[in-house]
Amino acid sequence: MGKRFKSDILPKSKLLKKRKKSEARKRQMLGLGPKFIESVSCALCENDVIHVRKMVEGLSEYGLANLIEALSHNERTKLVQILGDKINPDVFPELNDVVQEQVIDSLQEKQIVKIANELDSDEVVEILEHLDEEEQESIIQKLDPELQYQVQSSLAYPEDSAGRIMSREFVSMPDWWTVKEAKAFLLKNEELPEEFYDIFLTDEKFKPTGQISLDKLLRAKPSESLFDIMDGEVVPIDVLTDQEEVAHMFREYGWHSAMVVDNKDHLIGVITISDVVDVIHEEASEDIMHLSGAEEGDVYKSVFSIFKSRVLWLVTNLVATILAASVVKGFQDVIAQISVLAVLMPIVASMGGTTGNQTLAVVVRALATRELTSSNTLRVIGKEFLVGLSNGLLFALLIGVITQLWFPDYKVVSLIIAVAMLVTLSIASLSGILVPLTLNRLKVDPAVSSGVFLIAITDCGGFFVFLGLAKMFLL
Repeated sequence: MGKRFKSDILPKSKLLKKRKKSEARKRQMLGLGPKFIESVSCALCENDVIHVRKMVEGLSEYGLANLIEALSHNERTKLVQILGDKINPDVFPELNDVVQEQVIDSLQEKQIVKIANELDSDEVVEILEHLDEEEQESIIQKLDPELQYQVQSSLAYPEDSAGRIMSREFVSMPDWWTVKEAKAFLLKNEELPEEFYDIFLTDEKFKPTGQISLDKLLRAKPSESLFDIMDGEVVPIDVLTDQEEVAHMFREYGWHSAMVVDNKDHLIGVITISDVVDVIHEEASEDIMHLSGAEEGDVYKSVFSIFKSRVLWLVTNLVATILAASVVKGFQDVIAQISVLAVLMPIVASMGGTTGNQTLAVVVRALATRELTSSNTLRVIGKEFLVGLSNGLLFALLIGVITQLWFPDYKVVSLIIAVAMLVTLSIASLSGILVPLTLNRLKVDPAVSSGVFLIAITDCGGFFVFLGLAKMFLL
């Protein structure tokens, strides 16, 4: 029973790692100012190796990671080469994914292996998943046997799944142990994870039966059984669950940590709140960037890489703009006779686009956070339509009055643009919710594609309504 309390493979010792981190935090500088970064940059340009090493010597892993990110691509590569094997492995998990990939590419394989052997399995997976399969396999074969098994197991799971972000370093105990036995184990065992919040309890088949928070264990009487004081409402996360769903579960249940099980319901890993914070940041940044056609980490990429990632979005947007221009082309005769229409029609399309984007932002977020469900979809659609209608009525009145004051000789045009504004804003509000809902139903990420469809609908719709009414009543 002595080896029943841990995961299937015991984690490596963290004592030396803890001491190094503690010492680094004591020496940590208060912050990285522009002058400090500029000094490091100048020293790197002058190849002043001794000066560079002295300047970065007192930085913690967080400070050094921030410094590496602040430097140019060539400078960060040179800095890593200068530091060589003296660089703290804990720096790498703190780096932005793009920068991490660039730095890893500049290292030799033996350096990557040495760094990986000092990190937790989930951190190693995060580093290796950016490499191609051949490089991955070569590095994995040189890892410590225990870490090798853990990394191979995690990489076997789909990207962005619970299996990829979980850690295999956790504390589990038999549920029939007493509090006294549990405390004795925690005090004597030197290979506990560096950080943990809960102790997971299992039966004889290593299936989770409950969990106990550390504070509850400390307050319990020594003679009490863990089974009697555990939280028995077990909600394990399946290893194939998408990381967005994992983040949603943490938010709903208020977890600090959660157990991960395989297809046989065996406890195989743990996900902590720190892992979920990273997921939330990643997913939120990804959605925001996708709405504009950009990508996270563009600030660290080369000009050509950014150009490649954005050109497809711009081409798609060009197609949507050409469609809108085609609508205008169909009303050339009206515009030629009443030139004031050319002045006013961008107002209608712009207001429609802004209204649609407001709704789109709300809906994409609601879909991501699971706030928009099948039970409230119709109510939200109705609400957004009423909001669009209300905005339409207000701005129809405003633009009608402004147009009348601006062009007093075109009273009918004032009425036409007012009606067009009302219709366009109502359509835009509906489009802002129906487009992402439709894409989500078709299993297409609404954050990636909604913007282009919305532009096409609001521009084409706005121009068609305004110019169509003008042709109907003015010619």
